[in-house]
Amino acid sequence: MIQEDNKKALYIITGATDAMGTVVTRRLAEQGHPIVMACYNTQRSDEVARELQIKTLNKNIYSLHLDLGSFAGVRDFVDELKKLNRPVAVLVNNASYISRKSEISPDGYEKLVQVNFLSTVLLSLLVKPLMVEGGRIIFTTSLSRHMVSLPYEFPAVNNFMPIAAFAQSKLALSLFSIYLSTVLRTQRISVNSVDPSLVSLSMVRMNRFFDKLDLHMSQLDKTEKGAQAMMRAINSSDTGFIFKGADKQIKASTLLKNREVFIKLCNDTMRIMKKQINAANQ
Repeated sequence: MIQEDNKKALYIITGATDAMGTVVTRRLAEQGHPIVMACYNTQRSDEVARELQIKTLNKNIYSLHLDLGSFAGVRDFVDELKKLNRPVAVLVNNASYISRKSEISPDGYEKLVQVNFLSTVLLSLLVKPLMVEGGRIIFTTSLSRHMVSLPYEFPAVNNFMPIAAFAQSKLALSLFSIYLSTVLRTQRISVNSVDPSLVSLSMVRMNRFFDKLDLHMSQLDKTEKGAQAMMRAINSSDTGFIFKGADKQIKASTLLKNREVFIKLCNDTMRIMKKQINAANQ
C-alpha cells in the first residue's frame, strides 16, 4: 500500500543549510522524501525550503528552528516536531559548531561541547521514540578526531583550545555511537557516523581560522565526497560503522582504545541525558 504524502516518515537534517547539509537536503528532496530542515537560522532555512519546494516539486519540506546551544532548545524543537504528527525515518545530525573562544552554555557546559556532543545526543534520544522500525540515526564526525584523545574529565573542558575541543567533541560523538548502536540494535534502529573529511564552509567563514588559505576548490570536492558518504549512510541498513567517501566504511569500534574512558563517557553522558529526558516528559 502506498503511503499518503502527509503520512510518509520524515527525514530530519540538522544544519541543513551548511555546505554538506545543502547537498544532502537537495538530494533527498529530489528523491521525494519529506524533509525537516532543523536549523538555527530559520530565515535562511525558510528561504531554502521554499526554493527546494519549487525546484524539486516536493511540497513536504519543512523548516523548524533548532538551537543546539541549550537542552531547552532541543526540547522546544522536539515539541514542534511532534506537532507535525508524522513518524521519523532518518535523523541526520549534520550541524557542527566551532568557536575561537570559550563560551559557556546556559546549561553550564562549554558551548562547543554542548552543540556538537551533548545536545546532539539528547536530540537523538528524544527523536528515537518517534522513529519507524528500521529508522536511522547518523552522526557527523571529523577527521580531526584522530589528533586527540578524550580527557577523563570530559564533557568538562580545561584549557580551552578551539580545534582540540572540537576534535574531542567529535571523538566523543563517535565513541558514543558505539554504545548507542549496541543499545538500539534490538529496536531495529541503526546508528552510524559519517566522516566528511572537512570542516564545513560555514564554520571556516564564521571563525576565519583559515582565511589565508585557498580552500574553495578543495572544499567543494570534499563537500561532494562527504555528501556521498552521508547518502550511503542514509541508505544503509548496517549499524555501528563510520562511512567515508564513495565506498569506505569502518567499524566504529576500531576507535575504542581506552575502555575505562569509554565506559565513563557513556555513564556520564547517560546520567545527563536521563535528567533531560525526564524534563522533556514532564
